Amino acid sequence: MKRLIELAVLNHQIDLKRGEPKYMDNEWLLNSIVDEVKEVKDEIKPNNVAHLEDELSDILWGWLTLVEKLKDRGYVTSHEAILQRALKKYEQRILPLKGNERDYVIWKEVKTRQKEELERERVNSLKKS
Repeated sequence: MKRLIELAVLNHQIDLKRGEPKYMDNEWLLNSIVDEVKEVKDEIKPNNVAHLEDELSDILWGWLTLVEKLKDRGYVTSHEAILQRALKKYEQRILPLKGNERDYVIWKEVKTRQKEELERERVNSLKKS
């Protein structure tokens, strides 16, 4: 993953140098990811591993490049921070599950606590700025 992030950083530097507006546009980047998701849907079929994995890698690349653009603008801190946040989020949601009907309640409770925690984090960051 580290090498892919390095390539996304390099790609962003090239985009900055080239100066083409569409490559700096969040909306365009998000639409590109949506297009890749559609391509993944088309490739989900038996005996198609190479094409499906290739299209899935395009979604990952789109995410990596979008994060790099957002990072450059100060909207996010890093790819690693997002991955760490995802790990924490899903550890909190998945680890308590037992595989029974109570799981839906647990998931909802954890999700509610997480939303409250995110809001506290947002408010605290506003106080600091």
